Order: sequence, then C-alpha cells, then structure tokens
Amino acid sequence: MMKRILILLFISVITLSSCKKFLEIAPTDSLAPANYYNTEADINAALTGVYDVLGKSATYGRNFYFEMDVADDAFIALSSWTQDIGLYNYNPSDTKLTDAWTTLYNGINRANMLLENIDKATMDATKKNAAKGEALFLRAYYYFILTSNWGNVPLRLNATKSPSDVNFANTPYKTIYAQIVSDMEKAADMVNPIANYTYGSRVTKSVVWGILARVNLKMAGAPLNDASRYAEVVKWAEKVKTAGHSLNPSYSQVFINMCQDKYDTKEVIWEVEFNKKNGTQEEEGSLGSINGIGANATIGYSYGAKHATERYYNSFEDGDLRRDWNISPYYYGTDNSRIGYGPTQIYNRYDAKWRREYETATPKFNGTTSINFPLLRYADVLLMLAEAENEINNVPTTKAFDAVNEVRRRAFGKTLVNFELVKSISVTAGGSGYTAAPTVTISGGGGTGAKATAVIASNRVSAVYITDMGTGYTSAPTVTFSGGAGTGATATAVLTNTQTANHDLTLANTATKDDFRAAVRKERSLELGYEGLRRFDLIRWGQFYSTMKSIANEISTTAPSAYTYAAKSGQNVSEKDTLFAIPAAELSLNKLIIPNKGW
Repeated sequence: MMKRILILLFISVITLSSCKKFLEIAPTDSLAPANYYNTEADINAALTGVYDVLGKSATYGRNFYFEMDVADDAFIALSSWTQDIGLYNYNPSDTKLTDAWTTLYNGINRANMLLENIDKATMDATKKNAAKGEALFLRAYYYFILTSNWGNVPLRLNATKSPSDVNFANTPYKTIYAQIVSDMEKAADMVNPIANYTYGSRVTKSVVWGILARVNLKMAGAPLNDASRYAEVVKWAEKVKTAGHSLNPSYSQVFINMCQDKYDTKEVIWEVEFNKKNGTQEEEGSLGSINGIGANATIGYSYGAKHATERYYNSFEDGDLRRDWNISPYYYGTDNSRIGYGPTQIYNRYDAKWRREYETATPKFNGTTSINFPLLRYADVLLMLAEAENEINNVPTTKAFDAVNEVRRRAFGKTLVNFELVKSISVTAGGSGYTAAPTVTISGGGGTGAKATAVIASNRVSAVYITDMGTGYTSAPTVTFSGGAGTGATATAVLTNTQTANHDLTLANTATKDDFRAAVRKERSLELGYEGLRRFDLIRWGQFYSTMKSIANEISTTAPSAYTYAAKSGQNVSEKDTLFAIPAAELSLNKLIIPNKGW
C-alpha cells in the first residue's frame, strides 16, 4: 500500500470526467511529469482530471446538495437514519466527510501539477493560456468550497513532491480568501468567453465573474464580515450582465432542459455534466435519483429521500409558479399515473426540481442519472447583485429592484407570452355513485397539458387536485369526469392571473434597507431551493443556528406524527455546525494528514 502511495506522489491520475463534451481524451492510468505535459493532448487530459472532481459522489454527484445542504427548506426523509452529516450527528471519521475533503484536495493537487508543468507543453499559446486559467480557477473554487465548509484549512499551492510532505498547518481565512480572489481574478482574464461554447460545463469568463460575486458575498458575511466586499459583488455581477445573459421565460423549463441534456447558457452559466456512453454511466450523478419524486424503474427510479418542510411550502406567495415545481404537487400511483396531493399533505411532498420522467438518456439506471447539476444560474447572479446593492446604499435602489424583480416576474409567469396556466379546479357538483376516483379531462381554452386527479368521499367527487398546470391557456378550459361508476360531477377551472397581477417589489411595499434585505433573502430561498446554497446562505447571514432550532421546534410541535422525525437535523444542530469537522484521518492524493483543530 505504501509503495502505491509513494508512486501517487509523483503522478496525476487522469480519468474521463463530466466534461467529455469538450475533452474527448482516452483515460490513462498514470502520468509522470517528467515525460508528460508535452502536447496539447496531454494538457487537455490533465485538465480533464482537474474538472473530474466536480462530478464525484463526494461532491456534486450527491453530497453537496443532499447530506451537506440540510437546512430549513427540506429534511432527509429516511426515518431510520439516526447518525449522518445531514442530521448533524456524526463524528470526524464519517466517510462522506472524509471523501468530500479528500476529493477536493485531489483536485487541488491535480491543478497544482498542471500549473507547474503546462509551460513546457508545445501548443497554441491562446489555448495554453485558457487551460492555465481554467486550472487556476478550479483550484481556487475547490479552496472556496473547502473553507466555506471547514473554515481554516491547509493552503497548498504546489503539487506534492516528497513523501515526507504530509503534515502542515491550517491557513487563516483571510489568507485563503485573498488567494482565492487573486487566482480567480487572474483566471478571468485568461479563460474564454461563454459565447465560445454551446454547453455550460466549461469554465468561462461568465463563470469566473459570477463565482467571484459569490466569493465576495461570502466574504462580506460571516465569518469575515468585510462589508467592503459588497462593491466587488456588484462589479462582478454587472460583468456577467454585460455578457448577454438572460432568464429562460419558463422556470420549470430550466430544469427540464437539464433532464433532457439540453443547454441554455444564457440562464445556466455553469453546470456539472453527467453522461452515459455505450449503455454505461460515466459519472456518479444522483440528481433526481437520491432526491426527486419517488418513482419506479419505468419512470426512472428515485428514492425520493428529501422532502419539503411545511415552512418552505408556505413561504411561497399565491401565484408563485416555483412552488409546485420545487415541491412535488403529486406522487406516482401503482400504474405510474400522477396523483395529486391534498392540501394537508405537505410533509409527504418531495424535493422535485429534477424529475426523471423528463430524463431522455437511456437506459435509466437505478442509482445514477444523467441529469446535470447547476453550479451557477443567472437568477443567482441577479439576486446577488440586488443583495449587495442594497447593503452598499443602505436603501433599496432602482438597480436592486430591477434585479430582484426580473427574477420575480419570471416566477409569477409575467415572462410567459400572453397566456395563463390552470391554477386550480373547483368542484361545483359532487355527483353520486362513485366507487372509484373518476378520470379528469381538461380540454379547450386554447392551451394544452393541464392534468388533475379527483378525490372521492361518500361516493361523491369531493376535490380535484392539479398535477400539471399546462400551458398556453387564453380562457378557462372545460373540466369533465369519466369512469368511477358514478355520474353528475362537475367542476370549473381557475386560471392563474400572471398577465395582469403585479408582484414587483417597490418602495411602497419594501421601503427600507431591512425590508429589502428580508425580501431578497427570502427570494433566494424560493428561487434557489435544493441547489446546494441554502445552508451556505444562512451561515453567511449568521442565521443558521437560530433557523435550524426554530424549524426543529416547528416540526416537532406541528408536523403529523409520522413526520416528527423531520426535526432531527435541527434538534441536533449546535453553534459549531456552521462548519463541518475536519476529518480525523484523511487520505488525499498525497497522503494528507491534517490535525483536527477548532472542532
């Protein structure tokens, strides 16, 4: 074993990664720096290895949006679990914790090795410069994830050279963040513009600018609390705007596109890509499989292991189309039909942002999916701009209002072109003789796609629940019932009011800095829920501990008895859980051993 580790000290392990759209490189078992990094193919293969980290189960293949982002919007719906990172009940030897740490340092070591050797390669100077910028940015990004989750961590800017190089001290926050910002700012001038690519998995200028906004937003919050960084947030966010980005008119389509392996780089600026090839899964993506709407193999198997909290469900305003996309309005019956949830069935509902029924790549595996994970969306950039602009000026400005309202207008359907959706169905007569729920048919009204399921009580239709709001309606469609052995039930459809209703934030309804701050923080939750950012946001706002204790009390006292276990995470949280424990004994590419300090 030690011999193998010593060999690894002098090699870069290169594998096919989630970036195969732009790097078609055959895997190589081991690459010695002395006789490698000489050609463009060598550099591309090495760069693939740096990107590879993003698609691992330990990072965005699963952990970063599942176990490591449990906050007030969702809970791990596995009642038998009593110990896990996501329950904030674990020890520093937890394998998920160690795997995440090790994987990130592997990526850093690969980046260091590439940066140290790239200049000797014979290749086009422009391409070399771009590759160097991508490696520099990815190294900085991995450090950003490390310090956000673990605090003061070891800063290594050189590849491992010696087996004796195994113990080193943690580096203070300020030093790490200064290095992150420096590296990213250099990378911004080196990488290509996003317009050069038709896919979103490559590091581009828009990616670097957007992540620099996020880094500076974190620096402005806890634990550094450096308010001077808000100006940097605005600067970098505005640079993203100049690159011509825009929101997809349909919120749900953003995530359907990911399920269907379609790219919209105007909206989804950076994503981790998961691919299938020759009937096998190349990467370890679990998006829509570990979470998503619980389903069987026909639809695309999903454990449905993350459910929404009632607080999150109720935080959406009436008419906000994001609610019933982020949170499932239905589940699948034994015949794979959609069955709508009743109004009291909140804790039953899944984190539903990515739905395997839309996944087009085949075969559909049980444990993994080909659904891409979004690392940076334009909506996030707009909300970062709005937040920082408000903090700088101590009052909401026109620029801040414009940014947040661009997101809100899409959320309430204002960007849809002159049509409405079916919001609800009201039963006008229950009929009689129904021994089974009748089939609901929605027709006419100029639109398509609206679906609903009926519920019966005492042989009458008692309610109808929408499972798909459809699209394109210019007038209320007709609702009819068939089957179920009964007769006489009637109902009317109610359309959304997207085209005439105004949901903008204004000085009239959000007059002060504190008002706007609360509004934009809520907007981040509604827009970016389940995208691995909620815990990050609560921590930088200094609200994580209090929020988790509050949601735990709410769940334990108001949730149905079958779901009171959902309070576990909040009940277990302590103030130290704003950071994860540094692994007790971690092995990275260089046999990295870090003392467990400050936990």
